[in-house]
Amino acid sequence: MKYITISAILFSIIVLSAYSELTPTDLEKIREIVKEAVNESEKRTKEYVNVRFDSVDKRLTHQANITYGLMALVAVAIGVPAWRSQKDRSLEKRIDALTQEIEILKKQHIQNP
Repeated sequence: MKYITISAILFSIIVLSAYSELTPTDLEKIREIVKEAVNESEKRTKEYVNVRFDSVDKRLTHQANITYGLMALVAVAIGVPAWRSQKDRSLEKRIDALTQEIEILKKQHIQNP
């Protein structure tokens, strides 16, 4: 019986405190606490996002620089042999022309000793 009476008293104390109302000052305090928590959260989120964007920006810049370097390397690898082959072709044409001229001079020398 004692147990039931004590339990009833405890439950009624708990129930009575559940029906209490918040005053406007309590509500203001709760709003301020929530605002501060939201501001802190937004600040941390902005800092985190800024750090992430900075690291992504650095990675993209690095990858772009590597891409530009590879493009330059490919251009040089293709351009230099093409330039050399063009130069070689012009030298071959000149050699052919000189060879023909030598042949003509030999024929003239044989005909007119």
